[in-house]
Amino acid sequence: MKILISAVGDTDPIRNFHDGPLLHIVRVYRPEKIVLVHSERSLTKHDKLVKALKSIKDYSPEIIQDGGVLPDAQVAIFDEMYDTVSSIVKKYISDDEIILNISSATPQIISAMFAVNRISDFNVTAVQVATPQRKSNEGLRHDNQEDIDTLIETNLDNQSDYENRTLEDTGMKFSLDLTKRNLKALIDNYDYQGALELLRALKLPKKHESFSNIKELRKKLTEISDTIKIQGMPDKIVKSKLSNQAKSALNSYLNIDRNHKQGNIAEVLIRVKSLVEFILEDYLNNHFLDVITYKDGKPFLNALQYPKILKKFQEDAKKRGQGYHSGYLSLPAYIDILKYFEPKNDLLKHIYKIQEINEDRNKVAHSLQAFDRENLTKVSSAVFASKQILLAYFDIDNHWFSFYEDLNQEIKKLL
Repeated sequence: MKILISAVGDTDPIRNFHDGPLLHIVRVYRPEKIVLVHSERSLTKHDKLVKALKSIKDYSPEIIQDGGVLPDAQVAIFDEMYDTVSSIVKKYISDDEIILNISSATPQIISAMFAVNRISDFNVTAVQVATPQRKSNEGLRHDNQEDIDTLIETNLDNQSDYENRTLEDTGMKFSLDLTKRNLKALIDNYDYQGALELLRALKLPKKHESFSNIKELRKKLTEISDTIKIQGMPDKIVKSKLSNQAKSALNSYLNIDRNHKQGNIAEVLIRVKSLVEFILEDYLNNHFLDVITYKDGKPFLNALQYPKILKKFQEDAKKRGQGYHSGYLSLPAYIDILKYFEPKNDLLKHIYKIQEINEDRNKVAHSLQAFDRENLTKVSSAVFASKQILLAYFDIDNHWFSFYEDLNQEIKKLL
């Protein structure tokens, strides 16, 4: 039996009057069984997809959905997708002919499909589908909201003389080109660990002429991946002429910005408040003598020197029904101190943007609650505000804020 295993991407089932990758592979190979791997996002068009697959003339495949639905938060994580794809393929490996679709879904899923085919010795066929234009689909709208019957009726591939756009993963050059494409996609998404895993899985002859920089590429990916894992500081920042405090604050902001671009909202919420507290603590220490004291390494208000501020803390805590305030300093307390000394400080308008997400941040960090996506705008505003606070307090040149984009370009030059 011929079995196709495929994730479902935004281009499936039909786009721009032509088959999407999944439908096109089915049209060419006509597998007896189609195993669909859905994400939360793609599940909404399952019925349309099935209808399109069954619209192929004189063809009646068995269509099943494998296991559970992939969470949208996981489809951009290579390790998760590799484990998922491997386990699914293992279910169907026997005497059957397995076909994998390596053109649909996220770069991480495509990379996982590729890795299963080339590295796992499952002896499967992996198929890529070229676009009708033989170039990127960028700029072409998706047709997912259109009526499926209309899409099927106007599909130019739905005729006997259609052009076969499938390409099988049968040779090293194809594999290498596909690997490079997927490496670029992973790097652009700041997924350095995913890129490193894909690179490690690649089997090349020594001194392969098409990938002469592989050792240097592996080294750079290892360095940045290991640094991010331990919340370390990239060597370029370490060697800069910035002050130690500025280096730490800059590195923290760059991690926040990178996570924000990746869509890791919970991570952003937790980090952005810590960054601003770090800056405010440094600001107050440098501008107001002995306002902060430390107990067991934690910052507290020096109540002996500033009893009026402590009294205000305690009054505010009582209003919130929280009882006694010990003077331990966190964002609200830092704001009160700054307002006490400098009620017109320009930093305050930016700091309030951080305070607006404090309740959401505490829910995520302490109550293990999910983040309400309706508040995404607040998060974006907070990230922008944290950058303004950083710029206002530390003398940091603007070129540092494109650090990861510049790093990505540097890495991709080695491909």
